[in-house]
Order: sequence, then structure tokens, then C-alpha cells
Amino acid sequence: MKILTPLCLCISLLLSFNSFAIDVEATFAELDKDNNGTLSEAEASEDAVLHESFEQIDKDQNGQISFAEFKQFLQ
Repeated sequence: MKILTPLCLCISLLLSFNSFAIDVEATFAELDKDNNGTLSEAEASEDAVLHESFEQIDKDQNGQISFAEFKQFLQ
């Protein structure tokens, strides 16, 4: 299992840099294995922090983390 937690933490530190959007998009795309534009709980399990916080990140409680929810979580 690939752990991306250090990558997510690094991305959150890049908030003040222009590269933030690119890094967030790249990380989201890497986690989105089925390329449907959302992260399922199974996909989120690739990252321990995302998995543990899944219900809190999934603001609309639809069982998926959208890119907007993911981006907001990292901010």
C-alpha cells in the first residue's frame, strides 16, 4: 500500500505558493484510481489521514470526496 500522507502534508504547506493548485490536482488524480472525479473510501484508504478523516472531509455525506472537498481539507 502506498502511503501519501507525507505528500499531502507537504502540499498543505504550499498554500502560499502558485504551485499549490497543480500539486493538489496531481495528488487528487493519483488517488482517483477510477478517474471518476471523486475519491471513494477505498481510494481514500491509500492515505491514512484521508481514510481516518473521510466522514469529516465528505461534507455532503454522499460517500465520495469531491475535488472541492479534498482541496478544502488541505487548506
